[in-house]
Amino acid sequence: MSTLRESVVPALVGAALSGLGALILSIYADFLPALLPALQGVTAKTYVKIVLLLVLLLACAVALVVALYTKSKPYRPRALSGKDFGFRWSAEIDYSNKRKDVEIELQWLCPKHNVFLGIKSAEIPETVYYRLWCQKCDGFHDMISGGAPVYVQEAEEIVKRKILAKLRP
Repeated sequence: MSTLRESVVPALVGAALSGLGALILSIYADFLPALLPALQGVTAKTYVKIVLLLVLLLACAVALVVALYTKSKPYRPRALSGKDFGFRWSAEIDYSNKRKDVEIELQWLCPKHNVFLGIKSAEIPETVYYRLWCQKCDGFHDMISGGAPVYVQEAEEIVKRKILAKLRP
């Protein structure tokens, strides 16, 4: 059902809007000489060129809108935020799958730059499972609780449990 809502419905809306635009353009082209008396003396060849130019501009605008629409992802605000293990975090809750439990995507924020931190592969020698990496400062931040390192996955599970506890009284 969500596939229908996310892909088919916007395509139908876009088709309806482009059809409406074509209808408006054809009506405008029919009434153009009446609206601008200077065009009454213009030859048919020049008039067709003007209308085709308008169609070309409309097609370019539609192509630009379609390109920008396909590049963008649906906006879902990161509604929850907090601070644990010395890092601020931001969470996005996904209620879309009714058969499964609520899914939570958690992102940790860099304490210096306020950008999302990443986790590098543990196969790289200088990285371990309790380090978060900031691309902006090109440095690692250790996740520590009470002087002991905490694995990022464990910290995420703890924070997710806290979020779910707030959602379900």
